[in-house]
Amino acid sequence: MTDFVAELDRMIGERKKMTSELYQTILAGKATDRLLQGFVQHRWPIKSFWTRNILGIASRIEDYRLRVLLVENIYEEETGKLSNSGRHLDTFAAFGAAVGVSAEALANPPLAPETAAVIEHNVRVCNGAAHFTEGVASVLLLMEGQPPITNDNGKSMLSVMRDVYGLPPEGYEFFVHHASADAGDDAVSELEDEHAAAARELLRRYCDTPQLQQNAIAALANALELRHRHFDMILRTSYDPAEPVFRRAA
Repeated sequence: MTDFVAELDRMIGERKKMTSELYQTILAGKATDRLLQGFVQHRWPIKSFWTRNILGIASRIEDYRLRVLLVENIYEEETGKLSNSGRHLDTFAAFGAAVGVSAEALANPPLAPETAAVIEHNVRVCNGAAHFTEGVASVLLLMEGQPPITNDNGKSMLSVMRDVYGLPPEGYEFFVHHASADAGDDAVSELEDEHAAAARELLRRYCDTPQLQQNAIAALANALELRHRHFDMILRTSYDPAEPVFRRAA
């Protein structure tokens, strides 16, 4: 069982976000206005489904203690009360506003085929007929167990948004809890650590047959492929290196 969970972690590490050219470009400080705006608009539909996906998993967990771990995750995402922040989706919208994405644009965001494919996968494994451990492996652990999103200099999305792109505090608040701290600050937020630990415990408890484990591995492999296609689409459709890089006006 331990080897099974370790295999999931290995797969996530092998295709972590920082293996994507999209994240490499953003972390290098090379993102343009259009790329950051495209990043927000194309990521928004997926992030909007997050708590509904986790609710689908939580509703099928019999163990009260383990179910509470996911309920706390949902509560924090929807309210920000545990971290004394705001609703996490609202902080992502504030990031969007800081890079020029209006509330109206987020009310009717583009839904590219690559984005729709990620959403469809997540709904199927979290809210559909699939065993919920497929959702734990390929949605919950994939997102919360992500290795540090830092560049070669140890700088994170938070510090790059603040120090390179010049966003105000409300513009980078989302990244305090969702895209890792700098390498010198242990690189992964406390919330991410707690949520990833809950996912691993759920998998050890409920993904307890060879077939369930095989299905969870296959679901994660599919999720990784779909997500990287989604990342590639954002870069392909929203980025031209000839355009000026984004810098927030003082």
